[in-house]
Amino acid sequence: MVKLIVHIGHGKTGSSSIQETLLSGRDILADQGIAYLGLMLEHGGGLSRHDWQKRSGSDIFFANARDPLTANGEMFAALSEALSQCDRDGVTKAIWSNEWLAPRSGMVLPALQKIAESGHEIEIQCYVRRHDKWAISAYSQWGLKHKSYDGRVRDFESWMPVFGGRSIRFADDIKPWHDAFSDKLKVFNFDAIGDVVEHFLVNNQIAGVRPINENVSPSAVEIAAQAVFNSKHPISMRPSEYDKVANLLRRDAGTEQPLSTIDKLFPSQDALKTLLDDRRDDIATLNEHLARNGQPELDFTTPPRPVEHPTPWAMDQYLLRLVFGLNDELIALRARVATLEASHKAKEK
Repeated sequence: MVKLIVHIGHGKTGSSSIQETLLSGRDILADQGIAYLGLMLEHGGGLSRHDWQKRSGSDIFFANARDPLTANGEMFAALSEALSQCDRDGVTKAIWSNEWLAPRSGMVLPALQKIAESGHEIEIQCYVRRHDKWAISAYSQWGLKHKSYDGRVRDFESWMPVFGGRSIRFADDIKPWHDAFSDKLKVFNFDAIGDVVEHFLVNNQIAGVRPINENVSPSAVEIAAQAVFNSKHPISMRPSEYDKVANLLRRDAGTEQPLSTIDKLFPSQDALKTLLDDRRDDIATLNEHLARNGQPELDFTTPPRPVEHPTPWAMDQYLLRLVFGLNDELIALRARVATLEASHKAKEK
């Protein structure tokens, strides 16, 4: 029977890169008897498809008001159909990857247990990382790049209370998975393994697939520019809004209050130390899982590299590139207008 690999995240540990790599390599995977089912079983085949069986369907399936009993019933049916199709296609291993799974086990665990009871081998794979580095990455994404709150850009300490009530604790998320699958839960130390995509491919005996790295961290200059842009708007701002104007210069009316430098916005060493001190129990539990899987403990001996505010010269170069780019675009537009005007005059004669 088909073996099912369920990659549950955790978030901020390279899940998007793993998913993009698997998606782009589906043909190569098929040659090795491996099927990538997608984030929400959108590649699982079958005729009876639910409204959440699409790449963007996580928010539909995991909606807060959704009944877990109904969700597990639908998931069991969809998984059964997907694995039956894999059997018919000669697939020996199926992979389901979605970082929403780790903290939302109640919506899928009963379904997965029923699948295991039907005879399918299931292995759960999870990556965990240092809490302080996770916090920095999360703040960069949801505090600055995707300003998920109204008002000016907040620094780390004032952003934490509006961060959806997330505790930045992961052991409680892992516990139900361990209770259900015991040694079939594999926990890996994200900080110790190097390239997470390479690790995932090697660990699952996947060859010949080109790794893709998503969500590459932008430069400090890019973060600073985006923070200032988002702070000018009183509502939440998606990254796509900044992207629309990233190559445009706007004259500043000078009415905005100056924003703190980027190094002051990101969490201080004291704030990160407080975060870690408050999560010693969570760290200890994660280290137990890692030790059981032969993984090194989360290593906090070296503090995260401080986020530095860009130097004036770096900002000057960034702004100059914007100016030169706008100049090239203006020249091209002038040439286009001249061509259109000449064409219009020719038609009038």
